[in-house]
Amino acid sequence: MSRIVLCLPLLLVDAMTLPFWTLYVIAGLTDMLDGFLARRWGVESKFGARLDSLADFMLVLAVGYKLFPYMKLPTALWMMIGLIALVKMVNAICSYVVRHRIEYLHTKANKLTGFLLFIGMMIVGQSYFIPVAWVIACIALFAAIQEGHIIRSK
Repeated sequence: MSRIVLCLPLLLVDAMTLPFWTLYVIAGLTDMLDGFLARRWGVESKFGARLDSLADFMLVLAVGYKLFPYMKLPTALWMMIGLIALVKMVNAICSYVVRHRIEYLHTKANKLTGFLLFIGMMIVGQSYFIPVAWVIACIALFAAIQEGHIIRSK
């Protein structure tokens, strides 16, 4: 819930400022801690896992909205991002057809993608941002394809 709540102040502060990055890091830390603490305290649930995915999605939207003006991505990279989104949408549809609910799997590749995206956003505007973004996009595409394979294999 804290990540969802932190999205509002993230939208209200100026991007690329200390308050923005402070809120961003706090939101990222809550993402890393929530699953760990839920498992440790024995309070993990399907609702919590879904809430985690929703919080991740909302944080990506809020941060993406704020940092979009600073991202000078080439057209080919935008196309790659579109392909990743398309694969994720197909995965969601397949999970609904197969399991009668939309699932986003917390595979190691998806977790790695999330961590790299979290770190990668902090280098927006740097000269090496585009090559790093390509690496992250390739890993994200692999993770999305792997997730789809797992969903369709069950």
